[in-house]
Amino acid sequence: MEFDEARWSSVIQRPDWYLEFNKFIADAKKKFGPESKELSQFNKSARHFFETALLEERVAFAHEGPDLDAQRQPVDTIVIHHTSAQPGYRLSYLNAVHLLNIYVPYFSDPTILGEENLKGQPLWSGHFHDGKQVFWGYHWFMGMGGKLTRLLEDEQIGWHAGDWKTNCRSIGICLDNDYEKEDPNDTLLEKIANFIRQTYPAMEPNNIIGHCESNPETTCPGHNFIRGWKDKLLKYVEEK
Repeated sequence: MEFDEARWSSVIQRPDWYLEFNKFIADAKKKFGPESKELSQFNKSARHFFETALLEERVAFAHEGPDLDAQRQPVDTIVIHHTSAQPGYRLSYLNAVHLLNIYVPYFSDPTILGEENLKGQPLWSGHFHDGKQVFWGYHWFMGMGGKLTRLLEDEQIGWHAGDWKTNCRSIGICLDNDYEKEDPNDTLLEKIANFIRQTYPAMEPNNIIGHCESNPETTCPGHNFIRGWKDKLLKYVEEK
């Protein structure tokens, strides 16, 4: 089983291409196993293909659609994530990853009441960057040097927390590194804290959580977050 780029170059021109892709990925998981190196390489091939296809605007999407941000609530929570990859994560690659990991499965099987009719309709996020529709789930992306890049506006719902109610009222901040086996250094934690204080001054420290606290199925933003560097981060936030 291989990822045939020539074939998928044709498939992605169809409005409902994602239905076939979702089944294709499910079949790959069954064949290779969900934790296998073969599946990991298979996913990378697909993501690289879609990264290029998105940049070249070759993927069929809706030109208009429902307001998927209609349920946005006042922001009272910040959810911290990490890329679980080496620093230097491309935002164009992240766009492809979130398209395939978040939007494709959701539009293939919508679970929110009133959105059942999305299945089979062209994909639509309603979020745009430089005139192109984007599928990022986070609001902010923080590089290793502490530079913050805005991906979504605060009034937009980021599909990042693994819990819809949390999505509706939260801001997602992703750190560009793999913190599964190492912790962010104090300098970076101070920069995160300063950013939160300056950008979201009303944010209660107790409402700054890790992805693993809204979605128990993940360890993001790292194995040591809850019992380690979360306390440091909150301490820096509280040092006003």
